[in-house]
Amino acid sequence: MKHLKGYIAISLAAVLWGVAASVAKSFFNKAYEPLILVQMRVTLSFAVLFIFFLSTNRSLLKFSIKDIPHFLVVGILGVAGSNYFYYAAIKETNVSTSILVQYTAPIMVMVYTVVFQKEKLTVAKISALVLSLCGIFLAVGAYNPEIIQGNAVGIIYALIAAVSFSIFNISGKSLTEKYSIWTGLIYLLGAATLFWSFINTPMEIFEANYTIDDWKVFGIIALISILIPYSLYYYGLHHIQSSKAIIISTLEPVVAIISEWLFLNGRMGILQVIGALFVITAIVVLQRDSKNNEPILVQE
Repeated sequence: MKHLKGYIAISLAAVLWGVAASVAKSFFNKAYEPLILVQMRVTLSFAVLFIFFLSTNRSLLKFSIKDIPHFLVVGILGVAGSNYFYYAAIKETNVSTSILVQYTAPIMVMVYTVVFQKEKLTVAKISALVLSLCGIFLAVGAYNPEIIQGNAVGIIYALIAAVSFSIFNISGKSLTEKYSIWTGLIYLLGAATLFWSFINTPMEIFEANYTIDDWKVFGIIALISILIPYSLYYYGLHHIQSSKAIIISTLEPVVAIISEWLFLNGRMGILQVIGALFVITAIVVLQRDSKNNEPILVQE
């Protein structure tokens, strides 16, 4: 049961990301571009965390200079990359198509960890992976060509998002061995913030003359899609293997489809419900597979 907190944290993060996907889609319908939503949500989250710990616990802001390249790689390729290309895919296609393609990431992570990190490939992991992918297939309605739609650009965006999310899980995991949850998260968000400041400069944002309502939108997106879920997910990575974490995160599309059904006139039938049950079953299988010899790396 000592791994349970990791499973709960990542499951909650996935729930929030699933809700955020539908919220973001509704904002795209109101003419917000993916770039500004992605940039502002990560920038505001970084600012909140940095200022909070600067005033309460400065020791958590200490880091080794030699790890700067690591933070930059994971922050830019993992955080900024997965955030932007996922939202860009949603804008170009729909939530279902974007999620189906992005969630090839668990396969990428499992292959990498088994081949390069010599992680043990258990029957439970394979079973959970198959269950989760089948669950996503059913949940998003991939069996219906009318639901899975989108141009080549949107599909490419979603595939890049999958690669980026894999990088975050694999490379971000190693940072959890060196730093506390908050130190690692602050500087990963900081690296992503720095990157976006060159793409869309602070002066350009200032000149855009965003209204109070616009800033409320940015704040909501930052809270439900970055600040809370990334804190939970990064916390979860301290407790369980990255290959398990990313399989658990497949709960996100289930929540996204339910949210789309509830708030954006999406479709939800018996097969979607069965798909959701498959994903939940996969999480249970993984949790039961946790053994005492699985390392727990926690610096809270």
